[in-house]
Amino acid sequence: MKFRSGFLPKVPGRPSSGVCIMPVPERLVIELLRDGMAYSPAVSEGDAVPYGAPLAWANAKGGRVALPAPAAGKVTFEPGDARVASRIALQVTRSDIHPIRPPLAPARTSAESMRQALAEGGIWPLIWSSKTGGMPMLDGSETPSRVLVNFVLTEPFHARGKVVLGEHMRSVIAGLSYLPRLLAEYGIIHLVLTEPNDPVAQRIRRETAGQAWIQTEIIPMRYPVEDPRVMCRALRETDRRIKRDDIVWVLDVQTVQAIGACMNDGIPLSERIVAVGGPGAANPRHVRVRVGTTLDCFMESEDIGETKRVLRGGLFRGKPTDPSAAVGYGDDAFFVLPRPQKREFLSFMNPGFDRASFLPCFASRLTSAADRSLTTSLRGERRPCIACGLCEEVCPMGLLPQVLHRYLHRDAIDEAERVGLSLCVGCGLCSYVCPSKIELRHQFAMAQERLHVEHEEAQAAENARRSHEESFLREKEHGEDWRK
Repeated sequence: MKFRSGFLPKVPGRPSSGVCIMPVPERLVIELLRDGMAYSPAVSEGDAVPYGAPLAWANAKGGRVALPAPAAGKVTFEPGDARVASRIALQVTRSDIHPIRPPLAPARTSAESMRQALAEGGIWPLIWSSKTGGMPMLDGSETPSRVLVNFVLTEPFHARGKVVLGEHMRSVIAGLSYLPRLLAEYGIIHLVLTEPNDPVAQRIRRETAGQAWIQTEIIPMRYPVEDPRVMCRALRETDRRIKRDDIVWVLDVQTVQAIGACMNDGIPLSERIVAVGGPGAANPRHVRVRVGTTLDCFMESEDIGETKRVLRGGLFRGKPTDPSAAVGYGDDAFFVLPRPQKREFLSFMNPGFDRASFLPCFASRLTSAADRSLTTSLRGERRPCIACGLCEEVCPMGLLPQVLHRYLHRDAIDEAERVGLSLCVGCGLCSYVCPSKIELRHQFAMAQERLHVEHEEAQAAENARRSHEESFLREKEHGEDWRK
């Protein structure tokens, strides 16, 4: 698979390869908003729920999905933020993980029963579909011709595929054996790797040898190759046999592991391996935590102090969070940035031995050093676009961000849409390399949201017009029949 552009920044604080297993706290917090989807409680205040029982349900496309209890405990409700009316606090009474239903053999598992099990196990929302641009339909109306299983995560710093495989190789192999049940006839599973000679990659090849429906794809280590839309585009450009209407699903390694544990062992989604890293992390590492564990239970006290900012997610797409936030069902990264306590004196004269740049203007280009001065500060002042073309050079979708910026700056959103605004995947590379410090990613995201709202309003108006015309025609026909 060939990818356009991209960039891999050098950032300090890479998590170590070992995994620390954190004890289950006495209290777990489950937010009732997941991936923009609001869940309705399936329990009441004071209920005692067993492990794996549904705490809440959400209506999905063609069915409904659950938030399974990550431990047995007693339910209480807590007020949430402006987006969430409430969240469930689970006072843990029993923390062991055990099967909640009999295992299903791959050869005897139907696609319908598998979809139902993954929805009840909280795993279905982790699958990305090219048809919906998110979670696939649950009613079986879409079957993928290709499934991409991604083992490569390049954004600093997400839980690495090698680390997950080292902890859960058995479950990952089991998950791969169930995926053909969801494929269309003659469908193909693509294993996306970056090092073909790596011992872990070789073991996966040995375990899947003889399975003609599994192929291996090698990709470069450049962010954002793991983005589902970028990956689908690369696959379609590489394999011309894929038709325009063919559906592609994308899964990461932790999703495949969760599928294997759910179908082969009867265990719902209840644990996550998350990476804690970044230049502000006191102890960069991977940790295995129970879903619902708050940050202050497993992160160092220095990481969540007033001098640090924690991003839920990686460096480019992470969003600020606070110590009371809890690990969600899809989390795999918490990035720590230091907050500068004083201004740098004559920083423009710094030769840059400890800071990186996309341009070869710092001495770090010679030393290959990581950007150890990376903080929450802007490091400079915002300036107008200078048309340098760096954003165009790194854009993985082949867009012209500087042209989009000019259109949006003068509110010409229709022109921006015509030159590809909707294709932006929000990777943030254009903002990262911009020497003028323009927040291009934020600007494009706001414009995409505006377009989405306008298109919905236009569709609603069109539906109302058609309904009015149909009603008028029915009344006219009824009047003519009455006169006869």
